[in-house]
Amino acid sequence: MHISDWQALLPSLPVFIWMTFAVLIAGVIRSFTGFGGGLVMAPLFSLVLPPSDMVMVVILLNMVTSVQSLPNVWKHIDWKLVFSLSIPALFGVPVGVWLVQWLEPGLIRRLIGIFVMVVSAIMLLGWQYHGKRGRLQNICVGIISGVLSAIAGVGGPPIVLYLISSKDVTPVMLRAFFMMYFTFAQLMTMGFYFAQGAWNLTQAAYVIAFLPVLLVSTVIGSWLFHKTVQTNVALIKRLSLWFLFLVGCVTIIV
Repeated sequence: MHISDWQALLPSLPVFIWMTFAVLIAGVIRSFTGFGGGLVMAPLFSLVLPPSDMVMVVILLNMVTSVQSLPNVWKHIDWKLVFSLSIPALFGVPVGVWLVQWLEPGLIRRLIGIFVMVVSAIMLLGWQYHGKRGRLQNICVGIISGVLSAIAGVGGPPIVLYLISSKDVTPVMLRAFFMMYFTFAQLMTMGFYFAQGAWNLTQAAYVIAFLPVLLVSTVIGSWLFHKTVQTNVALIKRLSLWFLFLVGCVTIIV
């Protein structure tokens, strides 16, 4: 293909610029906290791409962040916890894929926006899950996460809200868990979409265009994490959540 053919697959320059900014912020947030990249990209990308393309682009870009960060977190991964939530997620993914095919694209976009708004608002208010934690709870949270991963590549929030208040998990362990879990969840979701022939050149063009930006933002996010883990981490997370809330609002309004 010629360069002009690839350019035809991408949006106009103004749209491309703000999407680039979104990817930059998403990579920093994801690398810094271990989650949140999809919450930034999915609502904004849904304004430009149909649902199945949006999901694949978000997941493929997030996969880069996950794989890039794994060597630094490998020794902190709680494998028992990863598998206890990843296996149930496998059963939620096909449900999410079916919903993407069944629901109207505009409805999916607004549902994503509402979801992002609600999750960021809950976390800004400081609500935490203090209920039981066990096999049944892990299965329920894993399935919900799998469904959301397939619908919009945003399967993280249910697990974040479920685990973030756990006294048995340190911030470093939590970040390591998110990186490994999302790697599994993203691979599962991509497998289902590939099996249905949902891969195309438009997705490839977006991934190739934004990949360099994501690689740079991942390095920035990791640097921020190690520099602020004992100091300003709460402030940066709060600013990130306010940004997510605004992204959700924009998605609903537009």
